[in-house]
Amino acid sequence: MNPCELPPCPPCPPPSPPPCQQVCHPPPPPPPCRVKPIMRGMLHAQIKRTIASALILAAMGGAAFYFGVRLPKQKAYREYYAKGEFEDWADEMARKGLFQSVPAASLQDNQHAKK
Repeated sequence: MNPCELPPCPPCPPPSPPPCQQVCHPPPPPPPCRVKPIMRGMLHAQIKRTIASALILAAMGGAAFYFGVRLPKQKAYREYYAKGEFEDWADEMARKGLFQSVPAASLQDNQHAKK
């Protein structure tokens, strides 16, 4: 058979589209929930904060000691020395013989001079 006598060929089908990409790109990450720390100067900021809190606590402790211990003790000493009759107490202790450096004869002379 002659090729010209053959029936015509059916038309060719259109070319198929290129295949879809099977690998999908991942979705973008969600926004961060927490604020990122500031790393630059973080140690310097922490040291300043620590020194400031230490100074404040030291001042509070010093004030508590001053008002809680020193002032009451100072007031007690002031009252003791204001009310104290030290010469009378010393004479009484000397008469009892508690002072080794005071001779008993000198005490009798002072007693007659006072009266």
